[in-house]
Amino acid sequence: MTETEETKEQISQVHNNMFTKVFSELENVRAFLNLVLPQRLKESLDLSHIEIEFTNYISEALKNAYSDLVVKTRLINPPTEKKSRADIYILLEHKSSPEKKSLVQVLKYMYLEWQNDLENGLPLRPIIPMIFYHGKKKWNLPLNFVDQFNVDPAVKEYLLNFNYVLFNTDEWDFFAEENSGLKENVFLLTALTLMKNAFNDDRTVVDEILKFWHRKGFTNNREIIITCLTYMLEIRDISLEELQKSWEESKIDGGDVMPSLAQRLRDEGKEQGLRIGIEKGKMEGKREGKMEGKREGKREGRMEGKREGKIETVLDFLRNGVDVNTVVKATGLSLKELEKLMKSVQTH
Repeated sequence: MTETEETKEQISQVHNNMFTKVFSELENVRAFLNLVLPQRLKESLDLSHIEIEFTNYISEALKNAYSDLVVKTRLINPPTEKKSRADIYILLEHKSSPEKKSLVQVLKYMYLEWQNDLENGLPLRPIIPMIFYHGKKKWNLPLNFVDQFNVDPAVKEYLLNFNYVLFNTDEWDFFAEENSGLKENVFLLTALTLMKNAFNDDRTVVDEILKFWHRKGFTNNREIIITCLTYMLEIRDISLEELQKSWEESKIDGGDVMPSLAQRLRDEGKEQGLRIGIEKGKMEGKREGKMEGKREGKREGRMEGKREGKIETVLDFLRNGVDVNTVVKATGLSLKELEKLMKSVQTH
């Protein structure tokens, strides 16, 4: 994987993590669906009943493209006495530009759900696909799957087709009067606004959000505050010092929120540095192991090289003052294993 590809993947993961954090909460999902679903569709659904499911049988390729989140609700007037299921898919499209394969991925997602129904002897569930898009470029894919085919209408009549609900953040003004109810859900409004502006350099967005928090008294939930502030730093060209200045100018009474944010970033930086260091140590160990293996046997040499590489990396971080608990967390070693490793070094 090239450095550019790795960077894009990291950015995608940042957006995906924020999306999953927001839509893991029932009230956020309910408010979002009430905001974006077409009125006629809402009238057919019982949104008072919502379940969130993170599926575990979707392919790895789709997991990288989508948030893997299914919202289950019910039909208000089912054809039988027992209320039927109607599964609403919230699929996060966070690429920098639309891709034709996106709609094929949606179709594959739906197919896998139906395949699961058949394998479990269940009737096929109705599925309403949704795409959440906040990319840099204009969304230019048709809302009907069949419209991708440039063929005669007589042929289209026999082709597979489905419609999907598109939520394009670029077309929404979340602070508009018609969306006034959204202002009562500060976390959802903040997240949608940040994702809408994820690919522009308008620094006033951060200031406006902080002023909005000040008016709404949003600092009661410190964990959510830190989540949003971390996302701001990850997606925008703004430093911690600049964010601190904007925080102070907004006159938010946030207590120790900013110091806590700074400490979390330092801890995450240490862990990331450790992981990179450990991987580097493993690679160096493998190289040494291969050379040693030429003289004393490849298998024994590789294992010794890996061991020495890992020991040296761990010792290097300990010498530089990284506490034992952070080393344990980053390496996956237990305290007992770390103590054993230290003793083995002392005996050599």
